[in-house]
Amino acid sequence: YPNMRYGDRTITYSISVSCDISKRNDAKRAFAFISANTILEFSESRDGEIDILCSDIAPKPEEKGHFVAGEGGPSEVINTTNYAVILSGKVSLYRRTKECVRPNVAIHEILHALGFDHNNNKNSIMYPVTECDQELDNYIVESINKLYSVPSLADLVIEKVKAEKSGRYLNFEISIGNFGLRDSNNAKLNIYAADELIKEYDLESIDIGTKKILTVENLIIPR
Repeated sequence: YPNMRYGDRTITYSISVSCDISKRNDAKRAFAFISANTILEFSESRDGEIDILCSDIAPKPEEKGHFVAGEGGPSEVINTTNYAVILSGKVSLYRRTKECVRPNVAIHEILHALGFDHNNNKNSIMYPVTECDQELDNYIVESINKLYSVPSLADLVIEKVKAEKSGRYLNFEISIGNFGLRDSNNAKLNIYAADELIKEYDLESIDIGTKKILTVENLIIPR
């Protein structure tokens, strides 16, 4: 999806107890590497947004001479119109590339969990076949820094409004959507007539990617 990102610049992760010390270290080093090269920050948590899983049993290889070292990607995404917000992601590490200085497999899979797909550049860390000398692409760094430079806030938008006035009475229906990166809490809708506040409505919470429709009949307003 375009504009795919997590809600906040600081992303939490958890590492399964099934991961041995080497894979656990690979995952932590991979997060540190991405953090050092972008504006992202990562924090370990018991129930993280990115779940790191480990297994010694890898899926069957698709081609001879290759093995599946890991898998990763977003597991829950919500479309807020402006963004495809990743609510959770998963990474499965099966095998290590022991000879590499960097944990390229873990970096590759975490980038999948951040929403990046494979590319056709053999020198890229996102090439489908991993090699030790592959590098992090500039476009990945630039994309991350641009996406996450936007503050993590709610963004309420009036999608549609229909109103009619009959004498001193106003009837209207309004649809308000949250196109932002966080749930909206305690929002209010104020109705004015001739610069005078007539009525205030408590919209309560509007979750990201959802909308609230308010229908009002026979609201008394000044002539």
